[in-house]
Amino acid sequence: MIHSVTNGLNRFCTWVMRLAYLNVLWILFSLAGLVVFGLMPATAAMFTVAREWAKGNTDAPVFSVFFRTFKKEWRASQILGLIVVTAALFLFADMRIAAQMDQPVLVNVFLSISLIFAFVVLYVFPVFSHFDVKIREVLSISFFIAFSRPAVTLLMAAGAVGVLCLVLFHVTFLLFFSGSLLSLILTKLSFKAFRSMDQRQEKEKAA
Repeated sequence: MIHSVTNGLNRFCTWVMRLAYLNVLWILFSLAGLVVFGLMPATAAMFTVAREWAKGNTDAPVFSVFFRTFKKEWRASQILGLIVVTAALFLFADMRIAAQMDQPVLVNVFLSISLIFAFVVLYVFPVFSHFDVKIREVLSISFFIAFSRPAVTLLMAAGAVGVLCLVLFHVTFLLFFSGSLLSLILTKLSFKAFRSMDQRQEKEKAA
């Protein structure tokens, strides 16, 4: 009994340290790029590390995987991030304009589109780190999986809301677990939705 409790505590502490270390790397590399030039490649690198953990490679060298991905995917992740941020800003601006014009129907339309957009965004970086595809395919695959696997998508959304609540609860969670915990949750859940895509890619390669 005591041995089981000790092993459980050791595993818990190990995961706390892993997540804290990854989150600190994410923040530092984002700041090193003045956020604008560092946030997206750092996020891509963070999700790549989370992917290794989700696959069971918990002994993967975190810094090496993170830094290699940061350099390799800098340009592609910037383009992807620019597309996502631009789309989000357009939706926000359109919704504000519709609200100022007192058009509740349009506001509801843009709210619905924003919700769909949010579901798609949940998959963007898991897809980007998992599949070797072009940017437009990242977006199309994210859209397809988001609505072909609604149960997984809702679980991912719930996980994102849960992490947000933790971050708002105390600054410690923001500094040490905000990004890393979210990336691990989204990656592990998205793996369930990726199985069919992986099988299709294997069939295409075999053909």
